[in-house]
Amino acid sequence: MHESGRPLRRLDTWGLIVLGLFTAAAVAGFASFGRHPELLARFPSSRGFYATAFEVFAQGHIVIAFAVLAMSLSVRVGARWIPALLVAGTLSLGMELLGTATGFPFSAYRYTELLGIRVAGLVPVLIPFSWFMMAFPSYVLARRMTGGRVAGWALGALLLTTWDLTLDPAMSDLSPYWVWETAGIYYGMPLVNLAGWFGTGVLIMAGLDAVKA
Repeated sequence: MHESGRPLRRLDTWGLIVLGLFTAAAVAGFASFGRHPELLARFPSSRGFYATAFEVFAQGHIVIAFAVLAMSLSVRVGARWIPALLVAGTLSLGMELLGTATGFPFSAYRYTELLGIRVAGLVPVLIPFSWFMMAFPSYVLARRMTGGRVAGWALGALLLTTWDLTLDPAMSDLSPYWVWETAGIYYGMPLVNLAGWFGTGVLIMAGLDAVKA
């Protein structure tokens, strides 16, 4: 590592520390007040923050996590990751707009106001960044684990889809960041959503491959 790269490396490390602390605070807050709102009666001064906590922690986690990933990639590859962000962000936003408008390919759902400003009143602006944060690592892992191009797309899409097995129960069942119009059998999620994730994942993996991410 050149001397000029050390400040960026330190910034990268501090970013991970901040993300870890923020995540720990979010988990602790949800485990206490989120799961037991009756505690607010004992700590009335917490009510004001509790009213916005679900928005602050969810949006804040996406912003901080993306910033950490962006710093890490910038340290290692400079600006060469930007095309990957544009491809993954554009494809994921397009599929999310299609999904929220028509129900295809994820099943009918809608986002609530908890994730902030929405594109066309449908998809939160932060969602494409969230997709990139998981799609890019999935792509890199799949590329290292497979020798074939199509096999890499399939494995990357599968890795990305498994993320939703924990994401959806937390974000739609425990907390209403999005709402399914027809409840499914997996924590209220329709199983067809997994097929939608996999298909979207394949598109994103192919797109990342096209720009040689």
